[in-house]
Amino acid sequence: MIAALDIGIVMGLILAWSVLGLTLSYRLLDFPDLTIEASLLIGGASYAVLHRAGFGLFVATVLAVVAGGLAGAVTGWINSRFRINKFLCGIIVISIAYTVGLRLMGSSNIGQTQASTLLDLFAPLDQGGSLPFHVGSIVFLTLLAAGIIGFLFLALRTQPGLKMRVAGSNPGYARSLGIPVSRNIVLGLFITNSLSALSGVLLVMHQGFADISMGQGVLVISLAAMTIGERLLPERRMSLPTFVVFAAILGSIVYQTILALAIGAGLAATDLRLATAMFVLVVVALKLTGRVDLLEEEA
Repeated sequence: MIAALDIGIVMGLILAWSVLGLTLSYRLLDFPDLTIEASLLIGGASYAVLHRAGFGLFVATVLAVVAGGLAGAVTGWINSRFRINKFLCGIIVISIAYTVGLRLMGSSNIGQTQASTLLDLFAPLDQGGSLPFHVGSIVFLTLLAAGIIGFLFLALRTQPGLKMRVAGSNPGYARSLGIPVSRNIVLGLFITNSLSALSGVLLVMHQGFADISMGQGVLVISLAAMTIGERLLPERRMSLPTFVVFAAILGSIVYQTILALAIGAGLAATDLRLATAMFVLVVVALKLTGRVDLLEEEA
């Protein structure tokens, strides 16, 4: 149980940014963005290549996050420029990212087991502990989460942040105010996919390698985590941005903990995607059923 909780917290905080990227684009921008799979791959691959080439940890991380964000910007640009379906735009960019990732890495994977990482900054905290927790990694990831959450809250309250939210939630009203909707959507998707790219960078640091398949399945995992978080938190007691951010992070941690418990109980790794898909189906079905019942009661 303790080992599963340790894995759940660490992996949950690593993948929380992909979950948050999906949730922000869907809830605040009204753009169901599939590109998080592509941006996670591009972020992880870019970081591994840059770090291997001799770039510093911080510089490699920043450049990798920007590279992943560009994948989201391309999705937004394709949608606004050619009026292509939002889902199809994401699928197109995911296909492009696979080839770009292979070209960047030059092979299907890059080892990073001997390379230093940002997680090593708090590695001394892991020494001498009586509990099987990766204390150093948890402390670093928690501090990182606090910094990013604080920045997001401040950014969403600024005038550009408010314009972006209006452009996503009510494009017609935004246009009447002179707000460039397409530009704000592209910027918003750049930001959300930058978050997903950060998950890719952290994942490479944690597992010690970058792999061309590392983005596959992230969309379903993020959807499952988002669904869990939104079911656990009281939406009516929070502002929408607060609810979205904390639901994504909580859902990611809870989902990864459940996943670790399931594997510990004997669930085969080959069955994870099926189990995740069925779990999402059940939770969404129950949520929709609850809403229908509520509407019938109000009627």
